[in-house]
Amino acid sequence: MANVTGFSLRLAALTLLVPFSAVSAFGQAQAVLTHLVPTTAAQSVGQLPADQVMILDVVLPVRDQATLDALVKQVADPANPSYRHYVAVPEFTERFGPSQTDYDALVQFLRTKGFTKVGGTRDSMDVAIKGPVSAVESAFNVRMLTYQHPTENRTYYAPDREPTVNLPFQLWHISGLSNYSIPRQALSKRSDYLKAHGITAAPCPWRRPVPALQLLS
Repeated sequence: MANVTGFSLRLAALTLLVPFSAVSAFGQAQAVLTHLVPTTAAQSVGQLPADQVMILDVVLPVRDQATLDALVKQVADPANPSYRHYVAVPEFTERFGPSQTDYDALVQFLRTKGFTKVGGTRDSMDVAIKGPVSAVESAFNVRMLTYQHPTENRTYYAPDREPTVNLPFQLWHISGLSNYSIPRQALSKRSDYLKAHGITAAPCPWRRPVPALQLLS
C-alpha cells in the first residue's frame, strides 16, 4: 500500500458509523435512511413549488466493509507493519468505492429523472445534482412539504417520508432534502463579539501610536 494519504481512509471509517438501509434486489424500491423526515407531531403548512430548484448530493456507500474495518485498525496500530501506510485514492476507490458501472448507472438514472450533474466523482463516492422539486419527488418517491420550525420563527422544508429509489445497488445518503438546520457562522470578529456583549475593549499595551516625526523620517 502506498503511503500517500490517509484522508479517504479516515473518511470511510467515519462513514461506517452512520447506518443506512436498502433492499438490494434488482427492481425493488430501496429506502434510504436520511433521518430528515419530521416527526408525526409536525404539521405540514404547505408544499414546495414544483419548479423550485434544489441542489442535492447523492452518496454511495463503501464496499467490503469487513475488509475496510480491518484495514482501518491496521493503519492505526503502531505495532502493525501497515501502521500509517495509507491507501492512495485510486486504490481506495477500486477496493472500497462504487464500481464504475454502478456510478455511471446512478448518473444516468438521475439525468433521466430531470437532474443536471453539477459535481461529485467516483473517487468521492457522490453525485451532486440540481433539479426542480418535481424531479426530486419523482426520483425519490416523496412529497416536499413545508413545516413550521419548532424553535425558530420560520418554516422549513423536508420530505414527507424516507426516499426510495429503483436501483439495483445501495445508496448511503441523500443530503439537501431539508433545511431544518441552517449552517451558521461559528466565528465572529473580536470587535463584533465585544459589542454584542457590551464589553469595552482595553487598549493593547504593545500597540502604541507612532509619533508623527517617525512617520516623516
